[in-house]
Amino acid sequence: VWIDGGIHAREWISPATVTWMLRELVENNEAHPDLLDSLDWYILPSHNPDGYAFSRESNRMWRKTRSEHGSLLGCKGVDANRNWGFHWNEGGASDNKCSDTYHGPSAFSEVENVHVSKFIEARKESFVFYNSVHSYSQLILLPWS
Repeated sequence: VWIDGGIHAREWISPATVTWMLRELVENNEAHPDLLDSLDWYILPSHNPDGYAFSRESNRMWRKTRSEHGSLLGCKGVDANRNWGFHWNEGGASDNKCSDTYHGPSAFSEVENVHVSKFIEARKESFVFYNSVHSYSQLILLPWS
């Protein structure tokens, strides 16, 4: 089982929720021992730690990573949620480096996505569930790719 949070820096409740889920699994194991006894859990509370820190210190609504991609206007970062390789840049994202939905110069241009992808790829046969926790809307969105 893979659970991550905080891919969008400004969604502060997401890492907190994922951390709560981890605590619930560990500290209340007696309520659901089958979850820990029969499954391996991989939990990443903050997928985008640099963006998260920047949103706390400088710009509350910052969403992207903090990477540098040569913007003439000094715009930084990539929407890491739109930086995955599957159907990269086929819609729903922007080519504008200053946009909150900028997909990056190439798929997996962000180090965060590269590391998560390699970790998951090495264990892909053993995953039964994947969820990236967000805080936008009141929906449960599961990946389709």
